[in-house]
Amino acid sequence: MRITFLLIGFLCGIQFVYGFEDTTLEDDDFAEFEQFDAEDDTPVNDYTEEVPDVLSQKVKPPPKEFEAVVEIEDEIILEDEDNEFEHFQDPEEFEGFQETTPRTMEQPKITISKVPITARPRWDAYWLEGILCCLLASYALAYAIGRAKNTSIAVNFLKLHKPLLEENFTLVGETGAEVVSGADERGWRREAEHCFTMWCSGRSCCEGMLLTLKLIKRQDLVHVLLGVVRPTPDTLQIRIELGKDDMDPFVFCIAQKKIAAKLAREMHDLSVYCGERRAGERLGVPGALSVVAECAEPGAALLDARVCAALQLHHRHLLYLHLSDKYAGPKHLEETASTKPPETERVMLVSLALGPDGGGDELRPLLQLVFYILDKLKRFKLSKEALAKCEKRRQKVAEAWLRGAHAARQEQAALRREEKRKQEKERILAEDDPEKQRRWELKEQKRQQKRKTPKMKQLKVKAL
Repeated sequence: MRITFLLIGFLCGIQFVYGFEDTTLEDDDFAEFEQFDAEDDTPVNDYTEEVPDVLSQKVKPPPKEFEAVVEIEDEIILEDEDNEFEHFQDPEEFEGFQETTPRTMEQPKITISKVPITARPRWDAYWLEGILCCLLASYALAYAIGRAKNTSIAVNFLKLHKPLLEENFTLVGETGAEVVSGADERGWRREAEHCFTMWCSGRSCCEGMLLTLKLIKRQDLVHVLLGVVRPTPDTLQIRIELGKDDMDPFVFCIAQKKIAAKLAREMHDLSVYCGERRAGERLGVPGALSVVAECAEPGAALLDARVCAALQLHHRHLLYLHLSDKYAGPKHLEETASTKPPETERVMLVSLALGPDGGGDELRPLLQLVFYILDKLKRFKLSKEALAKCEKRRQKVAEAWLRGAHAARQEQAALRREEKRKQEKERILAEDDPEKQRRWELKEQKRQQKRKTPKMKQLKVKAL
């Protein structure tokens, strides 16, 4: 009976298992899982080998549960292989360590301020830019107007006085691209926006004449504003180069009082050869002028009645008139030891102040006066006594210059010897030979003693 009940229970169990079997599945659906189970040595494979063939083919776990188990095993295998830094997460590896800076995963907050949007631009916010634009525009306008004004003054001067220049010189004016001449081909050469030059040649009693028209810097707005505080006139500077036979050796200058004092202090020839300034009243010229001369004869001969009359009328436009056979320009401010005397030349320098209209009728008499003095200078000769004094004074100046040049050469030679001695001392001290250093010190002491002992002359007296 027990065996019967066991068989009946076994059959019922088999029937119960067949009731849960999916008839839609084929035998090859789980072939890949069976191959995976065969390769992996797990208890499941051992169990399936012991079960009969019928059970191994019929009894199979549900596919979803089996897939979940495989995924879990794969994840565990991946964690074992790739997690190389697992020890950093182990709290036992870092016992006694306290983090000073807590780690925060919060991102920084960015605050955006709300700017009010204006409906239209506010021009009062650009007041500085507006001022700068106005200054630039005014400077450009002043440049254009000032340049045109200076050019018109130069052209008007040439129109008024070119006939007089052509009467005295064969060649008047310059030619080229930078020439300002109006309708004529020859005229001024523009050196700058306020400076014009013109060369004239082909006249007796001189080798040539250079006219330089120096006007106010009207193209510069800053200079114009400074001129309101300290006004300066437009000037015409005349430089006439004289030959050796066109002038005797003397130095003479007549100028405005302030200008005469400045020239006597700064010019090399006036400070060396001329002694003192004389008032203009003594020679018949206006009191606003001063005379600086090497001797009295040139002033008495050149300042005749015609010259004095012209100076009485137009002395305000005459800044200075300078005659010199030893003109070397202004003195050097720094006293430099030079062994060569300065180069000198015979010149006649005249500076005239232009009127407000740019030099009209007031300059014509002065230009004629310049040509009159130039002709008279050719005929003027110093007396023997005055000529001897002038020559003697020039000889003394030359000797003083030679002595100064000799002293300068000696000083330079002493400096070179001292530098050489210093280099020798450094060379001896750099060597490790104490005997050589001692001999050099003894030699230096003897040289110093010999230098300090006074020089004495030895006289031989013959016995009677």
